Amino acid sequence: MMRTYVRMIFHSEGADPLAVLKVMRELGFEQSMGMHDFVYSWKERATLDEVLKLVSTMHGRIKGLNVNYEITTVT
Repeated sequence: MMRTYVRMIFHSEGADPLAVLKVMRELGFEQSMGMHDFVYSWKERATLDEVLKLVSTMHGRIKGLNVNYEITTVT
C-alpha cells in the first residue's frame, strides 16, 4: 500500500496543534505516532503528479499556521 507521511514541527508562536490536526483530517490524513505525525493512505498507487497535488493542497491549507513540515512517500 502506498502512503504519504508528514512530519510536523510546531512553533510556540504558531497555530495550536489541534487546529493543524483539523486541517489535516479534512484533507484525508490520519494522525500517527512515532517518527511521523500524519499519514495519507492512497487507495491505489499514485503518480508523482497526484502526490504533488496532495502536497500542494496541504501546503495551501496550512499556510499561515506557522508550522514546518517534511514529506515522505513510500510504496
